This record gives sequence, C-alpha cells and structure tokens, in this order.
Amino acid sequence: MNFRYFISFFTITVLLLQLQVDDNRIASKSSVAQTQQDEAISRDTTYIRDLNQRAEDLMEAGQPDSAKPMIDEALTLSRFLNDIEGESRAARNLANFYVDRGTPDRVITEIKPHFEKYAGTDTEIQIGNQIGTAHNMMGNYQEGLEFYMQMRELAEERGETRMMIGLTQNIGNSYQSLGDIPAALDSYLTSLEMAEESADSILIAVILDNLASVNTYEGNYEIAENYLQQALNMNIEKDQLANQITNHMSLGGLYRELGRFEEALQSYNRVLEIAESLGNILARMQALYNTGLLYIEMQEYDLAMQNFRESLDLSIENNIFIGSYFNQIGMGNVHRERGEFNRAIELYEAALTVAQNANATEFIRGTLENLYETNELAGDTLRAYTYLKQYSALTDSISRSDREEALARQEALLGLRMERENRELLEATIQTQRSNALITTTALIVIALALVGIIVMYRNKRQANILLRRRTEELSEVNSMKDRLLSMLAHDLRSPISSIQGVVYMIREKLLDGDDVEKALNQIDMQLQQDINTLTNYLQWAQNQRDGINADMKTINLKKLADNAIFEIKKTADNKGIFTQNKIEKDIYVIADEHMMRVILRNLLSNAAKFVQSGDRISVSAEENDGYIRLSISDSGPGIPQERLANIFKPFYKGSRGTSGEIGTGLGLSICKEFAEKQNGALQVETEIGKGTTFIISLKKADTNIPAEAQVK
Repeated sequence: MNFRYFISFFTITVLLLQLQVDDNRIASKSSVAQTQQDEAISRDTTYIRDLNQRAEDLMEAGQPDSAKPMIDEALTLSRFLNDIEGESRAARNLANFYVDRGTPDRVITEIKPHFEKYAGTDTEIQIGNQIGTAHNMMGNYQEGLEFYMQMRELAEERGETRMMIGLTQNIGNSYQSLGDIPAALDSYLTSLEMAEESADSILIAVILDNLASVNTYEGNYEIAENYLQQALNMNIEKDQLANQITNHMSLGGLYRELGRFEEALQSYNRVLEIAESLGNILARMQALYNTGLLYIEMQEYDLAMQNFRESLDLSIENNIFIGSYFNQIGMGNVHRERGEFNRAIELYEAALTVAQNANATEFIRGTLENLYETNELAGDTLRAYTYLKQYSALTDSISRSDREEALARQEALLGLRMERENRELLEATIQTQRSNALITTTALIVIALALVGIIVMYRNKRQANILLRRRTEELSEVNSMKDRLLSMLAHDLRSPISSIQGVVYMIREKLLDGDDVEKALNQIDMQLQQDINTLTNYLQWAQNQRDGINADMKTINLKKLADNAIFEIKKTADNKGIFTQNKIEKDIYVIADEHMMRVILRNLLSNAAKFVQSGDRISVSAEENDGYIRLSISDSGPGIPQERLANIFKPFYKGSRGTSGEIGTGLGLSICKEFAEKQNGALQVETEIGKGTTFIISLKKADTNIPAEAQVK
C-alpha cells in the first residue's frame, strides 16, 4: 500500500466511525474490516522501518540531503499510525540531521516537545543525547548538562554501556564549556577508563581528542599533541574518516596556538579533503572558517576574508545559522584589525541578530563584548556604554551560592593548578636526582599533607578519579558561578595566593627561621582572612544583584552584635598591633536584620583595620538621637582624601592600599550602604585628614516591651 492510498483509506475509516450509520451492518462486517486494517497497518509499519533504515544508511554515507525526505516521510506516517517505535527512530534520525547541519535550534523546537512520547523506546537515550548536544551548540550549557545526566542515569539502568561512556564524555564537554575544568577532567578520565575496559578504540579516540582540548586550554601543549596523535592513529587504523576530521581540526587549532602556522594550514587542508570526499558541508564550512582565523594570525587579511566569505556562503546556502554567526564575527575581526571600525560594527550587529534569533546565550554575550570594544575603539563612547550594560547584565546572571560551596569550588580549581605544578616539580626532581625534604613545622602540616595527597593522586589514577568524582558530586548542586565573578576572583586572589606560595617556598627551603617564620605565618594568617573577606563580599554582592535580599527585621542587642564582629577581626588587629574597644552599653536594642548587620560591621571593622598603623585604635560606640540609634565605627587612621569621598560607596571602586599593602574588592562599602538602606536606615562617613574616619549607621531604636514586627514600618 503506498502512502497516498493509506491516507484515503484512513480518512474513510474515520468518517465511517463518526457517522455510525446502520449499527447492525457495521457489526456484521467488523471482523473483515478489522482484519484488513491490521494487514494495512502491518505493511505500513514495515515500510516505516525500511524508510528509517535507508535514511540511516544515507546519513552514514555522508548524504544527509538525500536522507531528509525519507526521514520526513517516516516521521509523518508513523505519527498517523501511532507507531511510537517508528516515530522515535525517525526523530532520532532527524535530530542527527539537524545537528550535522549545524541547526540545533530545530532539534529544540521540533523534537524536544515530543520527547516524553519516546520514553521506553530503543532510541530514547540517543534522542535525549542529541537534545543535550543541541543545547550545547546553542550555548545553553547547563540545559545540555542536565539532559546528558538524565540520559546517563537511564543508560546505566538499562545496561547500555557504550551510550553510558559516550554520555559521560559529553558531560565532560558541558563542564568544560561551563568553565569547570576539574569536573570536565573527571568525566573524561572516567569515560576513558570505561572505554579502555571495553576495548572500544573508537570511543577512546573521541575521549583522547576531548582530553587534548582540556590540555590545550590549560597550556599543556605537548600532552595535547600526544593525545591528538594517538586519537588520529586509532581513527586511521579503523578508517573513521568523520572522526579524523575532528582530530585534524583540533591539531590545526593547537598548531595555531603554538604559532606553527604552516602545520596548522596543512591540518585544515586535510579537513577540507576529507570533508569533500564525504560530502560533509558542516566540516568544510568549519575548516574554511578556522583557516580564516589562521590567516588573521598571519596578518594575511585578504586571504582571511576570502575564506570567511566562502564559509559564509556555504552557511547561508545550507541554512546553517552557526556558520553565519561565526563568519560574520570573523569578517568583523578582519575589518577591526584594519581599523575599519564602522564596517566591523555592522558585521557584529548582523551576527548579534543571528545569535538572538537562535537564543544562543554564549554567542550573544561574546558579540556584545565585541561591539562594546569596537565602538570604544571607534570613539563612540555612548554606544559602547550601551553594549557594555547589555554585556554586563548578561554576564552578571550569577547563580546564588553560600560561602562554603564557593570556597569548595575555588579549592577544586586551585587544586587542579597545584596538581599540574607539583607534577612538573616531581619530574624535575627525578631528572636531577635531588631529594626533596618536607618541613616539619607544625603550622605547615596541612600544606605538606596536601602536597603528599596531590602526588599520590598523580601516581594513582583510580584514587584521583574517586576524589575528583566526590568533589564533582559535592559541586553538582551549585549552578555555574563563572564568567565575570570568576575572572574578578582570579584577578583579586591570584596575587595574594602567589604571595602566600612564595612565603611557603621560603619556609620549605629553610630560608626563614625563628622570628622570621612567626612573622611569615602571621602574614599568611592576615592574608587568608583578607581573601576570605574578599570572597564573601563577592558572593554577597552577587546574590544581592541577582535576586535581591529582603531584610528580616527583629529586635537585636547591639552590644552582642558588635562583640562578635570585633572578635572576627581580633587576630588581624593583634597582628598589626591595633587596639579595639566596644563602648556600646549592654541594654541598647535596635530593629534590624541580624545577618545584614553582621556583614556591615565586619566590612567596616575590616576596612578600619586595613588603614591604621600599629598603636592606632578602633572603637565602636552608640548613642540615641530622637528615637534612632547612631552606631559609630571610628578609627584613628590617616583619614580619607576629599577626592575619594564621592566614589567610596560605588560598586567596584577601589581606593588606596592598606598600611600593609592590603587591597579590597571595591564592594564592601557598597554592600554596607545597600544593607543599611534596606533596614530603613542610612550610612554616612565623617573624616579628617590625619585624625581618622568615622562611619555612622542610623537604625531605629527598639522598644523591648513591644514585639519587633509591630515596630517595623
């Protein structure tokens, strides 16, 4: 039965059922009609399976355009027949087609809405995997990660080992895109171990390619090249031409990074040769684009523009939106390098439209950054500021996280860096046959154990995987805290951490002893407290900017609150020889939010300690004034210059360094001002050069005989 005849038969059957004429006549013929219908459905479902198989063979042979009509017919017919298995297989083939053609948005709009129907089918996991990949291609990395994790759990339940391996390495891709390198590395190593146990060389080659990309990102170029050569040799041996495209593309990027332009050009040309033989339009488009980037590096701008235009023509001709986006960015870069800023801006704006239509968050963010920088170069400050605001708004979409989780995440990122540094140190030690003694100083036992643990992780891959997996599980509930926050953290914490590392090195090498060691440890203690305050301020600001914080107003004893805040800075004050004093009377109560007040007092006292000298004094006092309490934090430091007073409450405004070289985040006073106002109060500053500074917070006085909620207006 052909498709057209089936539709006519189906329409007549439905009309007969709706009219319900002559019940007796229908009943007498129902057995014959049912038999005929069953036979028709059986023939058509067989035809659907044949269509799906032929489409898969054509896709495998690199002929997606020939496969597309068969996929569409199989999908339409299976939905008419309610053939879920046939429909799910056709949906899987259609998802593969859209991903291969670089149109992932079609996967999200056409296949994802029907995904629940495919639960329990043989292709459910494969379709879910492609939906995750489509999200990743559009820059929606968190959504992609969630799909991959769901499908991996399902693959594990069903015992589908190969899919579980592939999904684990895809999870690594998502983590890498999110900037979580430790989690990405853990996923790649886990999938590699599973692939090696299965002796699946094709999957091993794919995972080695991904590991190479991590090492390229980390600057381990020699290791990355070794992984890529291994992967390429495996794919050549198995005659996996499609995977060889990925290997040569990665090698081209690596050689470009290393400045080995001729080798990079050879790799991209090899991609073009293989893509031509397979009819792989997407790979050809990518190779031309990457060659354009290479020619920009070589300052061959005409050749770069030629490759971008050819790649763009392919993208438009085949409706591959991602190619249109990247090539317009590439051509914009050429014009910017030539100083043709207006033309560059036109191309960036066209690329922005493409990214916005696809709702590709990462692409939108990157294009806004290009527009901001190029308008600034062109001297159009107003437009540059407009794009900067859009970029900042998108970048500052930071997930909420508490202090302990953020510290754990930072520890994981620093741990990876320490692992690499200590591996290099170990190799150098073995080569020079020098023994490396550990310092037995009590204060450095924790650091020594950490170093030993890292060396053990390096020698024992399985134990390293277990440790990384545990950290990954601890961090899986934390949404991606990256982009601007991480870059700012890296900027503000790199120097102090490097300073601590330098002091540790001097102690370990016995360059310090006696009083010098004690002084060094005090310096480390002060620096660590400052870094913790820095991180806490970033997180507090991020939470307030994203979701806002509502004040929980209660009756609070001000003296106890000040005692606790002074205790937090006591060690820093003692190390600098600063006197602290709480002058608040014990029976003073205010209506305020306890958490916000802790943040305000901690920041103001830390700031005071930062800018005073040994022998100076910091005091906290309070006095009543017309139903309000004026809480004062005073220091006998140098005072604040008049020209800085106008900006001290602005976010990210950083003043001068402290008396011991301390630097802040530029957020502390901004947070204090916002929190004071959220409590229906105010924060002001009084200062005199050479005599000191006083910050004053006005809060409503509490009547202890009336419930707090009744006093809040």
